[in-house]
Amino acid sequence: MRSNSLSIGLAVLGVIFLVIGVLYAFGVLQFFVTDPNSPHHYTHLILFVVLAAAAFIAANFTRERAV
Repeated sequence: MRSNSLSIGLAVLGVIFLVIGVLYAFGVLQFFVTDPNSPHHYTHLILFVVLAAAAFIAANFTRERAV
């Protein structure tokens, strides 16, 4: 299934994953954890970067190719 709208949606999802990962790394989203004084969650950053990469790869596969 190749669609430019699906490709754009996956690219936007990838950008959202990157933004959430950076916010976790800087501690902005610390109020979602049980202990707000805990260290920054760099594992969340790694997870969201991997999810963003997967979304960008999927967006590349779903875009229409120019002939």
